Amino acid sequence: MTLLFRDAHEAFSSGDFYKARELYEAAGKVFGEDTVKYNLYLCDKKLKEISEGKTNIGNGGVPTRYRAFKSKSVEIPKELKNYYNPPKSFPKGLALPEIKGLKNDYSHLEEHLQASNDVAVSIVVLTYNRTEPLKRTLAGILNQNYPKENIEVIVVDDGGKDNAIDVVREFSNKLDVKYVWHRDIGFTPAAARNNGVNVARNNFIILLDVDMYPSRELVNEYVKYSPVIDKTVLIGPRRYIDLNDVNSQFLIENSSYAEECDDVVTNNKVAGKISGTKSVDWRLEIFEKTDMLRNEKVPFRVFASGNVAFSRTQFLKVGKFDERFNSWGFEDTELAFRFFNAGLYMVPVLPALALHQEPLGGENETDRELGKQKSKTHFAEVCPYYRHLVDKKDNWEVPKVSIYIPAYNAENTILDAVESVLNQTFKDVEACICDDGSTDGTIALLEKYYKNNSRVRWVSQKNGGIGAASNTAVNLCRGIYIGQLDSDDYLAEDVVEKCVAEMDKDLGVGLVYTTYENEYDDGRIEQGYNYPVYLREKLVTAMIAHHFRMFRKLYWCRTEGFNERIKNAVDYDMYLKLSEVCNAKHLNIVGYRRRLHGNNTSIRNFSEQMKNTAIVVNDSLTRMGLDVKCSLEKHDGSALIFNEVKSD
Repeated sequence: MTLLFRDAHEAFSSGDFYKARELYEAAGKVFGEDTVKYNLYLCDKKLKEISEGKTNIGNGGVPTRYRAFKSKSVEIPKELKNYYNPPKSFPKGLALPEIKGLKNDYSHLEEHLQASNDVAVSIVVLTYNRTEPLKRTLAGILNQNYPKENIEVIVVDDGGKDNAIDVVREFSNKLDVKYVWHRDIGFTPAAARNNGVNVARNNFIILLDVDMYPSRELVNEYVKYSPVIDKTVLIGPRRYIDLNDVNSQFLIENSSYAEECDDVVTNNKVAGKISGTKSVDWRLEIFEKTDMLRNEKVPFRVFASGNVAFSRTQFLKVGKFDERFNSWGFEDTELAFRFFNAGLYMVPVLPALALHQEPLGGENETDRELGKQKSKTHFAEVCPYYRHLVDKKDNWEVPKVSIYIPAYNAENTILDAVESVLNQTFKDVEACICDDGSTDGTIALLEKYYKNNSRVRWVSQKNGGIGAASNTAVNLCRGIYIGQLDSDDYLAEDVVEKCVAEMDKDLGVGLVYTTYENEYDDGRIEQGYNYPVYLREKLVTAMIAHHFRMFRKLYWCRTEGFNERIKNAVDYDMYLKLSEVCNAKHLNIVGYRRRLHGNNTSIRNFSEQMKNTAIVVNDSLTRMGLDVKCSLEKHDGSALIFNEVKSD
């Protein structure tokens, strides 16, 4: 009796009223109809409400029709328990290539490095009332072992009153140097640097602080990465020296002098680490322990804007420096977070050395530690990796998780989808919707119920199909993890929490997915197909990456995104692409309910779905450099067969 009633109660609680009714009826046959009479009444009532489309009023007065449920373990059918690796359908003797570029491993890019004297670079130098260090740093740029005609220098003055423009004039006949002045409204290096990059004419950008004297090979060493600059952020180290008694003309005449100076001890505890009788760059130890950041979980934390290089194109794409940082600290780390979240690799370039010109007495004018205390609140607000800096809360400006929802004429279900996101047990989440040219009331509903909700964001565009809508929605997402939700479906209320827990364990895992249940118009709920493990080889032969799916944005950005040229098999194509750049993990839990109504893309055009399946699998095989092609079985076109490509 206990087991029957327990199973019936669980089915009722999860919204599976058909199954609950069957179990209560079975219990009634054993223990008497009177024992289950009320339970059957409740089941019939719920099923009637479903058939009549009755709504529930949730938080904020939002009307919904979905049946909230928690994730649950799924029973694996006997025929799937003994899976094969590789699967029987996978071509015999074929081996998939090793995944390159996992985490921050940029090794595959190094084969493209090339020394060059032809790359035009723009060096942006930030200054504020530092005339003498500015002269010395410009002298260091003049001493570069690189063609001066390919170096543009932009001196950005953050509101100083020391006539830095006179220094620029002094060097204007020796260097291609520009002067940009930023009004003094407080500590605004973020805005000042943005101004400098804005006026730069070259894509290859180098940032130097005014007190960072460049070693003679700095530009040469950075420029080697020009072939991959749109995929990397370059980080140069520093040494600490004393040049206070040295003038710029002496440095020009003695170009090796600065690099031959002894290291000194800095009292700047934020930037330097004392080792014996000298200060050393605190990042060197991290480089050594993490194989030059290849194995570092948070590689962007070592990005310091005093000596770095990056692509101007990527800088503008991720949104420049955040100008709301108005005290020292974190504005550079936060920019680097956005670079990393956009899929770029953080690469230390040790020979691109800059020499930090220590101020008199070894003290900096700015109280950096106090500045960091002020900046950390905003930093934690916009960088999910650093929530630990401040007190916990549910709602952050930049969420850790974004759920993207492509929508087209979804007025009957869009509120269910959004509410299933907002009602997650994991609260650091947002819903990002792309309305793909709806002609119904989809947008009106979003405006009515979520206009003032910062956790729900949406855009509208001309109808372009599921691929275009998905790309737009993902690009709207700000989180480090991105989940997929179709506009007519809904989530288990704890599925985000469980997927995040898996993602947090390993930066190399870029995709976590669960399994799903099918929900029919009459209220029936049935278990969807569930392959019990993730195998790359199996994914090449069949779409096993079931709903619910969550992926890291950084890996998505390392792919071409969703295919906008096909109408279906779009998701399969995307998860094949992800499987080529990251590892994946399958959770054997039901985390998603998929409403089946006959208009689902994968159901409506099955034959076209299978044709596109063959296309996207062949595209994947080509990207991996494999001489194998697949085609559809001739008798009914419902399965793939693989054949080796014969060379001429």
